[in-house]
Amino acid sequence: MERLLGKPVAERVLNEIAGLLDPSDPPKLVIYLIGSHPSSEIYARSKVRKGEGIGIRTEVRKLSPDISPEEVRALILVDGGSDGVDGIMIESPLPGGLDMSDLVGAIPPEKDVEGVTCENYGLMSLGQPRFIPPTPLGALLVMLHYGIDVNGKDVVVVGRGRNVGRPLSTLLSMKTEWGNGTVTLAHSGTADLGSVTRRADVIFTGVGREGLIGRNMVKKGAVVIDMGINAVDSGIVGDVDVDSLDGWASMVTPTPGGTGPVTVSAIFLNLMMASMMRRSLDLSFNDKIIQALYGQRRSP
Repeated sequence: MERLLGKPVAERVLNEIAGLLDPSDPPKLVIYLIGSHPSSEIYARSKVRKGEGIGIRTEVRKLSPDISPEEVRALILVDGGSDGVDGIMIESPLPGGLDMSDLVGAIPPEKDVEGVTCENYGLMSLGQPRFIPPTPLGALLVMLHYGIDVNGKDVVVVGRGRNVGRPLSTLLSMKTEWGNGTVTLAHSGTADLGSVTRRADVIFTGVGREGLIGRNMVKKGAVVIDMGINAVDSGIVGDVDVDSLDGWASMVTPTPGGTGPVTVSAIFLNLMMASMMRRSLDLSFNDKIIQALYGQRRSP
């Protein structure tokens, strides 16, 4: 069984970004961190470190958990109208009293590097994505890097979240050179989930349930790409019991070390694209897998 590591994929994406950066006008990402949830703070800091490492400006707006929705939206509107800001994202989870959909609605679509505004979601659903949400984008980059072909294959996506499973199932079913799969969207509430996953040639999972996918739920020789993240006493694990698939699956992404690093690099790829759009540049890339996903079209 081949374990598909995310590090070489992430480095590939970051090398492409480095080749596109204009040091005199680097992109800027603003991260809204509301409250003090430990995981949110860790994720925000990791993005700052990664951004600094590749020459991208990254700023965290740390706000009180008691801030009102109106005050947050007002701040987002200021950043949204600033020529010095290329991308805006909001860390989750949010404190009580704040609604993610409400706050995301204040982000200009051209600065929505997570691809979750209504306009960007609609463009993606039409097969014209301005920004693919970072976790599905990371999974697609892993898939293409390791030469996994879903054309005509039976594909199961486990998880229906709006940021992960739902967009990924839509993208994989599209008639593209990297998609065109026969896709089933399942979830943790699917009756007899194993009967669905066992027929799949490729399984993508992003439910957030430790050990959900084991050997008894996977067809021999299948590929399994795990996007799930679960905190346990020993650290971070995914949705897949990787050890149980040894000698059974053909390829699997481990957690940690699989899709996670690629998801972070995907955020900065979307930010780079936002910067290119601001400068009215064609979205053309040297890396063939990024070009396959995002190239050969002009900025919206």
